[in-house]
Amino acid sequence: MGRSPPTGLTTRHTHEDVLTDREFELLLEACSTLTEPHDFEARFICLIAGRLGLRAGEIAHFQTAWVNWNHRKIRIPQHEPCRCGYCKRQARQEATHNDDLSVEDTVASRWHPKTVASARLIPFDLSLRLELCVERFANRYDSFPRSRSTINRRVQAAASAADLPGHVYPHCLRATAASYHAYKGVAPVPLQALMGWSDLATAQKYIRISGTATADALRRVHHR
Repeated sequence: MGRSPPTGLTTRHTHEDVLTDREFELLLEACSTLTEPHDFEARFICLIAGRLGLRAGEIAHFQTAWVNWNHRKIRIPQHEPCRCGYCKRQARQEATHNDDLSVEDTVASRWHPKTVASARLIPFDLSLRLELCVERFANRYDSFPRSRSTINRRVQAAASAADLPGHVYPHCLRATAASYHAYKGVAPVPLQALMGWSDLATAQKYIRISGTATADALRRVHHR
């Protein structure tokens, strides 16, 4: 179970792997069956990816200093100094494709989120469960203590323990968050801001798939 998205000739879209509310609860429940501290780390990953929409790279570089406790928001910065193995590999790859940049130059620019729009403020007081999760993280860690690849392993371990069918991986949890908020009726612009998408069309796609706008329009007509 809990596999990474398949590679091959058939293109699979992340929204096809969105978890239902029941599957997501089963995934969270399964986190508690993992050994310490994997259980806590897996739950943190699943919650802030699956409900707040953080990318795996954002989780791997998460700092307690990003949390504004007064406003109950997480600030994803435009840049965070980092020389972790993942950032070094990405820097070498970037320098390989740009003769004007050295590896040191590209490392100096790491870490940064995927796009300019990805630097954003994310409210985490959407539920008491989320608030407690962030608070407990801050009580234990100054920053996320594991690598980018470990995030994949924690999610896969929880998915396997939950015996979830299909494909469960960090980015499908982010898609699960987008779908969850679209079903709740969040409008395209705030959904785009929450998820850090560059293109409003992505938010509109999730809202269209959710059918919320269609259902609301039909109810307004038929419940007059």
